[in-house]
Amino acid sequence: MFSALWGCALFLGLTAGIGMEAAASLLFAVNVYLAISHSWSTTYMVVASPLLREERRLDRRKWTYIPLAVVGFSLLLGVGIGVYDAFPHTFPLTSSQWLWGVYLGLFWVGHFWHFGNQDFGVLSIYRLKAGQTGRRDRLIDKGFAVVMMFVIQPFVYLKAVTNSPFQEAFFSYVPLSRDFVAVGAEIALIAAVALTLVVMGIEIAKGDTSIPKLLYYFVMLAHPAILYFTHYKLAFFYIISYFWSHWLIAIGLVGLINTNYYRTLGFGAPGSLYRHVRALSLIVVVAAIFHHYFFMFNKFSGGDYKEILGQVPPQFALIVGLVLGVFLAEQLLHYYCDRCLFRFRDPAVRKRVSPLL
Repeated sequence: MFSALWGCALFLGLTAGIGMEAAASLLFAVNVYLAISHSWSTTYMVVASPLLREERRLDRRKWTYIPLAVVGFSLLLGVGIGVYDAFPHTFPLTSSQWLWGVYLGLFWVGHFWHFGNQDFGVLSIYRLKAGQTGRRDRLIDKGFAVVMMFVIQPFVYLKAVTNSPFQEAFFSYVPLSRDFVAVGAEIALIAAVALTLVVMGIEIAKGDTSIPKLLYYFVMLAHPAILYFTHYKLAFFYIISYFWSHWLIAIGLVGLINTNYYRTLGFGAPGSLYRHVRALSLIVVVAAIFHHYFFMFNKFSGGDYKEILGQVPPQFALIVGLVLGVFLAEQLLHYYCDRCLFRFRDPAVRKRVSPLL
């Protein structure tokens, strides 16, 4: 849950022992497997796990048909990009590349929404463990998560990550200057520090103060703060504190839920863990093979996206578009399934999932 803190500390120790270059190589070697495991763990739980079999039977629309629709739409969008040659060639993007803009928009709007909701979910877990059941407590955490991830983080990202697909699409279609965004990012960072101090002060003033919540408020502040000041070396700490933190929280919570489910069936700890890993291993291996062969087309981030996608030969455009659709489907399906699994206001989730946490 706090891998942003111990992960950065371990990476710092690793760089001291083997050097930055070797430590960075190890980080990138592990990175893609963590990303895949995180995406498919929640997707598996919603669409295929025995735990939610009864819920899928009772509500096909939510647990089966909507996931299928998300996949189908994503594939059609990717195919549309290939068929209508909407691949990005130059900056700024033109009106004929609007499908590429929609493609990126769905991923990045979903990204910030998804990360923000996880932050609120983590705060909710520790809020409930501390006995903070009041509406005011929930609203403070919800408001803080919304502002930090839906407003502050996008502003800082647009300023800090230059020449990324999202940044160039934003400046192609939104009538705001880079100078305006740079000033907005500076104001956003100051606001992030001020808001964090306020919510931490409110938490400390309570009689039922939660130390884990205080630590996680700090983790949430680290996201825009490290990104704003990022350079070569800080970028690795940003990957750990932002991406790895998010991924490991999802992997850990799903592992806890599923192993505890198998324990309720009478299996011991080793047997429960084995069944959980066995269920996910085949999915992760297949996804990893796909990523290995087609990773060059995974262009939600990366400054070389125009060089790769802008030179796709016409005879391969449909295939590349389909690959783009698969990558988008993987992400959007994960966003949806993560919300299904962790939306504890849903009676079915409270009944099946909550007791296992």
